[in-house]
Amino acid sequence: MTIMGIDPGLATTGYGVLENGVCRDFGMVSTSAGTPIPKRIEHIVNRFDTLFRHYRPDACAIETLFFKAVGARSVILTAQLRGALFYLLARRRIPVTELTPATIKLILTGNGRAAKRQMQYMVKALLRVRDPIPDHAADALAAAYCLSKRMRNAECRTRNSERRLPRRTQRTSEDAE
Repeated sequence: MTIMGIDPGLATTGYGVLENGVCRDFGMVSTSAGTPIPKRIEHIVNRFDTLFRHYRPDACAIETLFFKAVGARSVILTAQLRGALFYLLARRRIPVTELTPATIKLILTGNGRAAKRQMQYMVKALLRVRDPIPDHAADALAAAYCLSKRMRNAECRTRNSERRLPRRTQRTSEDAE
């Protein structure tokens, strides 16, 4: 199963691709601040269209919007990009799961407030990646890893419930006779 993770951002959008739980690729798509917004979004969406055609993901994990002290403009621009990416995912019929940064951190480190450095360490360790991973690509790989783990857990629960024997029925007084 191929899962792609996406960490959306108008300046830099990170992506990571896992195939059967193994890191196959990661990287970033960047745009320059001087380029008009529609052209920046078009560039990112076109690059992701190429990535989707190349890797043919079975599912996609995308980080939800998260902002601290950034201005509303940055949040709106990222939301516009997310909308374009969601449209592309829907058009390609790729199921998408949104994950909050806190959920990703919790699954990866056991701490929903883990630092970036801790996240990077866990992504590299869990996926056995030796090369340096840029921040946005690491976030995307983390999202893909969390979705793959969720899917494996759901698959295990399904298999286990299918293996269970039917419950024994209680004997009634009529059965005893």
